Amino acid sequence: MPSRRPHLPGQLHVVVTCSNRKRTRTPQRLRLSDLREQRPAQRFAAWTRRLTTDASEQRPALDMYAGEHWQVARRLPSVIATRSATLWICSAGYGLIPAHALIRPYAATFSAGEADSVAASRADVQDWWQRLGAWPGPDPHQPRSFTELAHRDPTATILAVLSEAYQRACANDLLTAAGQLHANRQLSVLGPPNAAPELADLLVPVTATVRLAVGGSLQALNVRVAEHLLRTADTTNRDALRSHADTLAQSASRLGLESFDRSPGERLDDNEVRTYIESRLADDPHSATSLLRELRASGRSCEQRRFATLYAAVVDREGGKP
Repeated sequence: MPSRRPHLPGQLHVVVTCSNRKRTRTPQRLRLSDLREQRPAQRFAAWTRRLTTDASEQRPALDMYAGEHWQVARRLPSVIATRSATLWICSAGYGLIPAHALIRPYAATFSAGEADSVAASRADVQDWWQRLGAWPGPDPHQPRSFTELAHRDPTATILAVLSEAYQRACANDLLTAAGQLHANRQLSVLGPPNAAPELADLLVPVTATVRLAVGGSLQALNVRVAEHLLRTADTTNRDALRSHADTLAQSASRLGLESFDRSPGERLDDNEVRTYIESRLADDPHSATSLLRELRASGRSCEQRRFATLYAAVVDREGGKP
């Protein structure tokens, strides 16, 4: 009796949120805050025209981004040895792009309240993502949306490692993409819960407590959890990833090596405050006010004037605007 060939799983696509930090200086004209157009269509056209025509040097996306988040993200495809994996980037400036796509340094984010935010409302943010999907982008032969990625290979598995803001921006696209795959469980969204309630069925939740088990900063938490799951899970369907994520959360709860629930008002010294600011600015822009609010919400404290001074020093050392 002839032996059966083993079933080989389809391609694994790992999609990660882009990084605010770039390896080369971002010119002012490639910052979304530099646009003067207000209407969505005109604003988007002006932005993509600048990305296409600017004289700034292009680099593969893999080599353009920097920071702790990106150092972990770029090695994700090599973590799993049992199948082929491809790295993609979910970018507010470029859309969905493969890691090898040539891009220019830019500043754009789906996070609300930032100078380079693409829009203020959720509806406008989702509209921007839809427009990015219709734009050819830096590599027009590649899928430009989660839906197109799934449609081209319904046997594939998609792991989307996304922050809250990027979950909200891509929610409709992700839901449609799940329906294009042979099985809904082939698509997983790994990240914080409750960002987009409609994604609950697709979500592999990540909470801050898990940092006790995987280490690193909060900004790199999602990709560190993804790395752990890809190393330990025997399969990459959503049920398996959820099971392993739950085991990881239970392990973190038992560790008790550190706690985010500090004694109320615990005062940090200057070095601790600088370390906190650096970790939070590593992969996403934040104002001094929003960071101080987060710090105090975690049970720690710093005087407002001292925090502002330390924040300005960190930003100046990193080369200007966060």
